[in-house]
Amino acid sequence: MRTSAVGYGAALLATMVWSGNFVAARALHDIIPPWQFNFWRWAVAFLALLPFALCHWRQDWPHIRLHWRYLSLMGILGVTLMNTFIYKAAQSTSSLNMALLMPASPVVILLLARFFYSEAITPRRLLGMLAVLAGALILISRGDWYQLSELRFNAGDLWTLGGMLCFAVYSLLMRRRPQQISPLGFNISTFCLGLLYALPCTLVEAWLLPLPTVTPALVTGVLYAGLGCSAVAFWLWTIGIDRIGPVRAGILYYSLPVFAGAGSVLVLHEQIVPAQIVGGLMIISGICTATVPVPCRSST
Repeated sequence: MRTSAVGYGAALLATMVWSGNFVAARALHDIIPPWQFNFWRWAVAFLALLPFALCHWRQDWPHIRLHWRYLSLMGILGVTLMNTFIYKAAQSTSSLNMALLMPASPVVILLLARFFYSEAITPRRLLGMLAVLAGALILISRGDWYQLSELRFNAGDLWTLGGMLCFAVYSLLMRRRPQQISPLGFNISTFCLGLLYALPCTLVEAWLLPLPTVTPALVTGVLYAGLGCSAVAFWLWTIGIDRIGPVRAGILYYSLPVFAGAGSVLVLHEQIVPAQIVGGLMIISGICTATVPVPCRSST
């Protein structure tokens, strides 16, 4: 029970921190290009995590060398591509479309887990996911279903879909993390490899496009994305998947629209409508239905 509580808390806290990434993407999409934003975000995360992870990195080095292909794949999915796609999407698609597509990650995780690992989709888990999906639609549309019928998908939505798929595959493959590699050793290795693979595209983008002007908003956004969304959140997500598995952690990721809505109110001073409260409550109830185990009654 204690291990599960730590896993649920870590995954939920990671999702809470990640919700601010959409606010940063919307705020900075016309200030810094996507590859550069993503590169500096992970560079900040790498430097922040290095003092804490260096001893683990040294201890895990024999196993890191042995599993470098797996770590490279995880670095490409989680560091090089996923958020670059999100930042690219923010340039040409609406926040409504992004919010609709990204919560589909747990569905993809569930289907992939069923296909590759024969993990059962129980009626209770399916009911919880349907409740969460309905709550997410109510929350995002603010109860105005006409907005959903008027959606038009463009190239930016394809970038969002790419980021969603990267996150789903990353989370599913986390269960294959070699246990000989500590969470900190795993994260610092994937951060390093992901940065190396992102460097060529970042240099090309910096050569082709004007360099961004350093402003307080840019520094704040990069630091939040680097320290919070990268260093802290990915470490918490690793712990969460280790404790409760990718499917349960993925279902908790459905709570992202709730935290994103709260962040919009606090940062952007947007108004809350009753439909958002209803949607948030449905998401929370659906998460509880899908993830909280039912205690067995002992026969007497």
